[in-house]
Amino acid sequence: MHLRSPLPGYLIVVVGLVLALWIAFGRVLFGVAGELTVVYALTIAPLLVVLHLFIAQGVLRTARRGYRSRRATFGTLYASWGCAVLLGLLIPDLTSTGLQTVLTGGSEPALGIAIGFANPIGIIMFVFAVAALILARGDANGRADLPTEEELYS
Repeated sequence: MHLRSPLPGYLIVVVGLVLALWIAFGRVLFGVAGELTVVYALTIAPLLVVLHLFIAQGVLRTARRGYRSRRATFGTLYASWGCAVLLGLLIPDLTSTGLQTVLTGGSEPALGIAIGFANPIGIIMFVFAVAALILARGDANGRADLPTEEELYS
């Protein structure tokens, strides 16, 4: 049994916190924060942080048990992170001049298109995060260290 580094688990927590802050408060950096910032900070951000804490727990448990995490675990997690970055750019906020996003400001038709993409990207982000959680839990039980078909028959 090999000792695995716990560093990826800790990095997952840090990245999860940063992405949650980006989605909730990233618009402040661009001057388009408004009334919806509080809503995002109380709904999307905590859920994302909790998911990342559980994913990190699975990755840490995998490392502690000497197993390795699958590439699929990190691949789905990275896909979730990419969607989170996009969501922070596209999620609208209600300012004194109306709805705005970081990417488009308040200009139409780009604003409508950005808002149209924000919801599906947010859903896809959470789907990938849940998939990464399921895979990380499986990795902690040694699923990743099972022999492949090629290893069985070679």
